[in-house]
Amino acid sequence: MNILFIKANPIDSEALRLDVEENAIRDVWGSCDDKTKFEFESRGAVTKDLLIDHLLKIKPNILHISGHGNTEEQLLLEDVDGYKEEVSIEKLSNVLSGFTDHIQCVFLNTCHSLAGMDDFNENIAYIIGMKNEIPDDVAISFSRNFYNALFNGRTIKDSFKIALSRIAMTDQGDEYIPKLIVNEAALPQDEITDAVASESTDGLVNTIVSEEEIAVAKAGYKRSVSFHYRLIYGAIALSLVLVVFLFLSNNKDISSALLGLIPGAFSSYPFLEIQKKKNRITLIDVFELKRKRLMNALSQLTDNERKELNEEFMRLIIT
Repeated sequence: MNILFIKANPIDSEALRLDVEENAIRDVWGSCDDKTKFEFESRGAVTKDLLIDHLLKIKPNILHISGHGNTEEQLLLEDVDGYKEEVSIEKLSNVLSGFTDHIQCVFLNTCHSLAGMDDFNENIAYIIGMKNEIPDDVAISFSRNFYNALFNGRTIKDSFKIALSRIAMTDQGDEYIPKLIVNEAALPQDEITDAVASESTDGLVNTIVSEEEIAVAKAGYKRSVSFHYRLIYGAIALSLVLVVFLFLSNNKDISSALLGLIPGAFSSYPFLEIQKKKNRITLIDVFELKRKRLMNALSQLTDNERKELNEEFMRLIIT
């Protein structure tokens, strides 16, 4: 598989980022198990004519363009005098129409590269781009992890998912920026078969209680436990205040009344509720492990087994 990495941005302020991204890809390429399966070529200071020249000579399977994009869906290349030249994503798509015999994937690692453009060249199987602005470190991390997975035998689709899950670990919401467009009509026959099998599996998954539903249920019980702990702490604090007040007060009637309230503050109710919720969380944890085991054998799961699994979950969350 041939990969052509284009450093398309002539802006000096982003030149370092492009070098870092290229080096990150070369590092994972150099450390993969069988680097002979891949060829990695890099080109910079690219004009429109040079881009076509590189496509003709290198014949890449993956065209990776990294650089600068804007909200008007344009990339920045260079003109013959070395100045920036704006090229629309739509025109780039038209240019690539002549190279669909070998280009399987276009990776546009530029800000806003896919803004409002879901119909990018339908004769190319995979299009990866960014829906809006993406931080440099996130763009580099996404690119590195994508190629790390690809160079180690994963498909383009799986490599995208792996790279996406990596940036999702930061909890910054950056995982919503990259987007993968799959043009089913352009997929090779073997990948179409895999896609059909995947869709069949996804259909089965959708009939089973989801991980998100389990997480929501557990979070609800944990909030309830936290609430009852706050009740207990509040009762203890109130009791301490009452004890201090009793020492300072000379009114025996008020003292007696306040003393009568203290036992109520330490009633067994919140403790019982906490224990109930903790037991419920433990049961859901056990259920989650059961679900994972069943998911591993998803293709053998009968309709009745899926129904029983879902009913068991409903019994757990309805008290």
